[in-house]
Amino acid sequence: MAMLIDMMILLLLVGTLAYAFLVDRRVRALMVAMRALEPVVDQFSLAVDRTETSVRHLRATAKREDEPPLTRASAATAPRTGGAGEQPSPPAQPTGAAPAQLPPGMARVTGKADLVRSFFDTVKGREA
Repeated sequence: MAMLIDMMILLLLVGTLAYAFLVDRRVRALMVAMRALEPVVDQFSLAVDRTETSVRHLRATAKREDEPPLTRASAATAPRTGGAGEQPSPPAQPTGAAPAQLPPGMARVTGKADLVRSFFDTVKGREA
């Protein structure tokens, strides 16, 4: 009976070692894939930052001080011109409105490129 229990323990240990070996191989493959994706993620992060800057610039240049702010009520009654190449402007937020609340557990990130770089630095630090 003791021999049977020893054999079962030995088989479970061998199974555990085999599973650990498979997990290690998969984690190494994942790390290689992450290193290959690092430049793409950096480029995407920079593109997002440029897009945000462009949108802010377009919104700043689109605002004219001589025009009253557009509200939903006036947007529904305003005549539509429908000219070629004319883009509809986004509805203006009322002045003094509080920014949208983020769901619990989420935070607004301003430096996305720094966040991405710190993620890859952390991963590299864990490998060593």
